[in-house]
Order: sequence, then C-alpha cells, then structure tokens
Amino acid sequence: MKGRGIVGGRAAGPALVSAEPISFLGDLDIRTGEIVGALPSVRGRKVGGTVLLFPASMGSAGAWRFLYQLYVHGTHPLALVTAELPDPSVVQGAMLAGIPVVAEVPLDELLAVANGAWLEVDGDAGAALVSANAPG
Repeated sequence: MKGRGIVGGRAAGPALVSAEPISFLGDLDIRTGEIVGALPSVRGRKVGGTVLLFPASMGSAGAWRFLYQLYVHGTHPLALVTAELPDPSVVQGAMLAGIPVVAEVPLDELLAVANGAWLEVDGDAGAALVSANAPG
C-alpha cells in the first residue's frame, strides 16, 4: 500500500483493522490499550503491539497525550496507517512516541487487509507492505 509518510520510522507487526474512525481521546483505555469506544469492528481488541489501520482519526487538541500515554504504558500501536490525514494532535503524539505514520492510503486497500496479517510499515517512504515475513 502506498501512501504519504507523515511520521518517519519503521515498524512491523500484525494488523488490527478498524472500519470506523478512531478517537485516541475516548475510544482507547490508555492503561490496557483496549478499544472501549463504540467501534463495532474492533471493540474489545487491544492496539498494543499492532499496526493499527483505520479510516481517519477523530481528535481534539489533547489526543497527543493519550497516544503518548499508550506508549508510556507499553500499550501503544507499533505504527498507524490511515486513509485520511490524521489530526495534528495525533501526529504530535506519534512523533513523541516514535510511532511511524503512513496516511492517504486508499480506503479500499486499507480495509482489504485481514486482521492479523503481518505488515511492514515505512513511515519515511510512505508505504505499508503485507508480508509473509512474520516471526515464528
């Protein structure tokens, strides 16, 4: 998947695909990384250690703190891949936490990724690749 690199860096991990936009301010429990918001496609799942794919972020000026706190608690996603440009506050939190972000990936491609598929994300190149190189 080709998009636009927003926050540089590389990460790899299993995909967690949300069909709904995500608010880091209210949809996630920062201590556990569990999705607690009304997001039917991913409610009850944990973002920690995943490459989180979602259509868009719904944010507020304080979203950066929640994304950064996920990092502090070790419950953060390894990378973010979005169809739309994320809110500036989400970008700020990702920068502070060292979480690569790739945006402007076509929504149909993003939603076609299976949960658990191994993804390699390159925030510098603006790319996310479904890979067969999963550890194990």
